[in-house]
Amino acid sequence: MAVCEIWDVKGRLDHPIDYAENPEKTANPKYTDADLQAMGDVMKYATNGDKTEHQFFVTGVNCDPATARDEMMMAKAQWNDQSEIVCYHGFQSFKAGEVTPEQAHEVGVKLAEKMWGGRFQVIVATHLNTDCLHNHFVVNSISYIDGRHYHDNKKNLRLLRQRSDELCREYSLSVIEHPSGRKKPYVLCQAEKQGLPTRDTVARQAVDEAISKSFTLKDFDRQLSEMGYRINFDPNRKYWTIIGKGWQRPKRLYKLGDDYTNERITERIKENSYAVKFQSFSKEQPQVRVIRVKGTLKDAKKIGGLRGLYLHYCYKLGILPKKKQQNYARLHYLLKDDLMKMEAITNETRLLCRNHIDTAEQLLSYKGSLESEISELTEQRKGLYSQSRKSVGEEKEAVKARLSEITGRMKTIRKEVRLCEGIEARSDTLKEKLNVIRADENKEKGKELMKHEHRRRSGGANRKDELGGI
Repeated sequence: MAVCEIWDVKGRLDHPIDYAENPEKTANPKYTDADLQAMGDVMKYATNGDKTEHQFFVTGVNCDPATARDEMMMAKAQWNDQSEIVCYHGFQSFKAGEVTPEQAHEVGVKLAEKMWGGRFQVIVATHLNTDCLHNHFVVNSISYIDGRHYHDNKKNLRLLRQRSDELCREYSLSVIEHPSGRKKPYVLCQAEKQGLPTRDTVARQAVDEAISKSFTLKDFDRQLSEMGYRINFDPNRKYWTIIGKGWQRPKRLYKLGDDYTNERITERIKENSYAVKFQSFSKEQPQVRVIRVKGTLKDAKKIGGLRGLYLHYCYKLGILPKKKQQNYARLHYLLKDDLMKMEAITNETRLLCRNHIDTAEQLLSYKGSLESEISELTEQRKGLYSQSRKSVGEEKEAVKARLSEITGRMKTIRKEVRLCEGIEARSDTLKEKLNVIRADENKEKGKELMKHEHRRRSGGANRKDELGGI
């Protein structure tokens, strides 16, 4: 079973090539670390294609892997290519344990030759760093033969998958005979693996809670509407659908899992009983110690500005306080949109608190100091690179250690710069969302007060006793 996909790449051509040719992912596990180091040196200084292909699972079609970027750029220059798309990056993934690295690479090379070999330059690299071996393809966006562009359309994607299936059958590998429609996006798969709340997991949580409190489909509909969802039980439709506030389109419930089909939801609701459920007596609650502290908090300084904004948003989102069980299904719909951004928001909050940044001016000042440090470290690194080429022995090792230290520091600073940019872009949006959330909460409180007032008046508590005091 081989899964294929391809997409366009804009920007620098060397990034996808470097990723595809990464020795840590393409290295043959039969070789030792010392062998791999030697092989890396050979790849760096020599262009012997036979040795490169033998030692690492990287092959060039119509180009040499060692000089692929330069050759692709020469083709672009030859045909005066000014397109924004620099190349195409694709993959072919195999079922876990079904192929050997050699076999996977052989299939990948044959697929590249069949698909693009007549007109395009291609790098084929087999990655061995996951359970499912997979090939990466980096395809030049223009043909070195006639200068025409490759078109990443549905027709060519179907052809890629068809030729991949043909090769899989030829090598007696399994094939997906009846693909089940659209696949789940990679970002959602990764988020679910990491246990992060996604739109689907929150919808499941809402449906489960609604089912547990329902005895009829009408109850189920009412419970979901309280959590900001609408459900469609249209008998003319084969599948029931759910849509949350802020969603652009509804989702079929059965796509949430086997427990969410029309029949299974109906069964789960019927399993609830109208009978009174008896519970064991609650345990005696431990005594709470009350400690009285003299003094007042009137003069305590509140945290405001950017720090206060982010801390308040983290509280609303359920990140704070820590270890608090959060019911994501009952979050405001605007907060649900940011559940998958929790890690980024948390890191931005930590940066603001660590550096006591409260204003936009302080943020820009801190970001400027980081950028200045990057410039200084870049100049230092240039000098050390020059020194490294001239030095030998212990001196060379010391220079390398310093280079490694500078590179690590620059990596940390660049992350902080990106966090500063994220805060600049996100802070106004968070403020607007909190204003909307506050207005909606006040509206809900008003509705609740009106409801209680209506019950109080309709209960007749102030009416004259009609039974004459009996």
